[in-house]
Amino acid sequence: MKRLLILSLCASMLLSCFLTGCNNTADPAESTGEATATEKATTQETEPAGTTSEETESETEPVIDNGPMPEAGQERSLSNVAVVAGDSATEVYAAAELTKYLELADVTMKDDGYPIKISIDPEMGEESYRIKIFRKSTNGTTIVGGNRGVIYGVYRLLEEMGFRFFTPELEVIPEGRVALITGVIEYEPVFEMRQSSWIPSASDIDWCVKNGLNQGTWLDIPEEKGDEWSYYLWCHSFAEITGTPWESQPCLTDPAILETAKAYVRNVLETRPKAQIISISQNDNYNYCKCENCAAVDAEEGSPSGTLLRFVNAIAADIAEDYPDVIVDTLAYQYTQTAPKITKPLPNVCVRLCSLHCCSIHGFDDPNCRENQNFAKDLLDWEKICDRLYIWDYTNCFAYAIPTYENLFSIREKMRFYADHNVKGMFTQGNSDSVSGEFGDLRAYLLAKLMQNPYMTDREYDTHMNEFLKAYYGEGWMHIRAYIELVCRDQDSGCRAFYFDPFMVHDANWYQSMEDTFDLLWDKAEEKAGDRLAYVQRSRLQWRYIKLMYAPNEEEAKKFVEDVTAAGIYWREGVKSLPEGVSMSGPIHLWMDNPFT
Repeated sequence: MKRLLILSLCASMLLSCFLTGCNNTADPAESTGEATATEKATTQETEPAGTTSEETESETEPVIDNGPMPEAGQERSLSNVAVVAGDSATEVYAAAELTKYLELADVTMKDDGYPIKISIDPEMGEESYRIKIFRKSTNGTTIVGGNRGVIYGVYRLLEEMGFRFFTPELEVIPEGRVALITGVIEYEPVFEMRQSSWIPSASDIDWCVKNGLNQGTWLDIPEEKGDEWSYYLWCHSFAEITGTPWESQPCLTDPAILETAKAYVRNVLETRPKAQIISISQNDNYNYCKCENCAAVDAEEGSPSGTLLRFVNAIAADIAEDYPDVIVDTLAYQYTQTAPKITKPLPNVCVRLCSLHCCSIHGFDDPNCRENQNFAKDLLDWEKICDRLYIWDYTNCFAYAIPTYENLFSIREKMRFYADHNVKGMFTQGNSDSVSGEFGDLRAYLLAKLMQNPYMTDREYDTHMNEFLKAYYGEGWMHIRAYIELVCRDQDSGCRAFYFDPFMVHDANWYQSMEDTFDLLWDKAEEKAGDRLAYVQRSRLQWRYIKLMYAPNEEEAKKFVEDVTAAGIYWREGVKSLPEGVSMSGPIHLWMDNPFT
């Protein structure tokens, strides 16, 4: 009886908040103006889409690419469609993708069907697009954009019809009558570079393209799919460029080392004509040079970043004339996080500020979070002097890969902050070792949506989350959303960076007091999961881990280890297996030495 009472009170409060109070809707589909209908998916998933409207017309008027503005808000159902496109590689690919997905939704391809025309406008930005949706076939629908933009425009149009691309294995296809709402959709990206390393999603080329990422993780997006921003040397490149041992840093005021670096960079660019960004960045340690010359520049600049930036600027100036389209990338990381007082990055230099010393749970404007305030100050200082500021954002927990990482709401606040302060590129680091034992697939999808639209509202963000949860976890998704609300929403909780344990946010006593509630939420989610049970059980590992932190149980621990191993989940960054002969009788987070704490 006690468990049922707790769950009843919890569910009543949460549903009022995130379904009524926040969104003023009772279903994820309603918040996008779509009515629920019977549907099918490419695997076994279901999701709301489909609407009602007049029967499709079959006029044969010519497609008008730049016709009058459509009257917004009318509805056009699609049963017969003619896809028309130019002959460039990206136009052909975009047309093929649109045709493929429309046919999956039982839309017939006919020469005299409702026309959808795809064309590149060289005057538009590479990734911009403009979609005009008319009700009548006289004008049809036009997707006009840059080379990559026409592909993004096609996927945006499909999303307007109710298609969803949640994970590489989970795509939702509307069943029944496919419809569009007339109007104009114009898009120009806020971030010029968008990348993530959450796997398996971000390691899949097609998922990246469908969700607007223009650089993959350990993969090359081919030309017909829009190509990608080509990074070379990636990061921590001083060891390779200067020959300096990995565990140290070069002397950046030594003329000989500078000449070695210049020659190496020129050799890279000569052999890689597609290079757009080349990394000239510090090794991953704090052992920077403190010789008399370097120390003098550090003091003058007020930060070792000044010494670094003078070195990087010299290389950028050396290649600027011969390689005018190449960006020289460096890091503001560890000891170089603070901006210099004097030196400014040259126009062809990009500074990637890393959120290393940050709390992942709170926003940058939280008055109670000193770490985030300090980082925000550094960001604002870099903004003043840098025209091309990128962010390397840590959105996973390296030391505790399985327990819940409570940043599912703060990532939206931070993405907006980055956009507000002229950040031009985003890399959201994730669990690049293995599949996730918590909400990694959800976070990958939400981060991709945020990089496309960092100014989305609370309601839009909740809609994206709810749609994903329903498709991914089945009919019991609302119980998992309730768990997310309770664990991740509380902004008055403690701070936690990507190397600290979950008890930094909610202590053991809080989790123990919530045990009955959380057990019941996960039980209910499993009960209603249907063919999504394996997904629910894998995500439940995060709660089982936390329970083993405050309530060790050797028998349950052995079963837990078996389940984690069977799922192929890493325990933390680079650690796939537990130490040989580890004792499972104590708290799980003490089973192995933690290098981060």
